[in-house]
Amino acid sequence: MSSRPSARDGLDARVVVVPDADGARGADIARAMAAVHAVVVLTGERLDELGALAAELTATGARVAVFAGDAAADADRAALVELVNELFGARPNP
Repeated sequence: MSSRPSARDGLDARVVVVPDADGARGADIARAMAAVHAVVVLTGERLDELGALAAELTATGARVAVFAGDAAADADRAALVELVNELFGARPNP
C-alpha cells in the first residue's frame, strides 16, 4: 500500500493559488480545488469577478482569499507571495 495521498484524499488545507480566476477557466479550476477542500487563493485583475467567485465558494464552506493584481508583474507576484505567507503561513512554488 502506498503512503502517497491519492486524489480521493483531497487537498485538505493545501493552499492553491489560481491565476486568472476572474475568467471562466480559472473560475472552473478554483471550483474544482475548493471541491477537494483546498484553501483557494483567487488571483486576477477584475475584483468584481473575483469577489463574486469568492462569495460563491465561501457559501460552500471553502476557505478563500482574493488577490487583485497581475501575476505576470514582478511586484504583484511578490505581493501575492507575501499575502499567502501572511494569511496561511505557506509559500507557493514559483
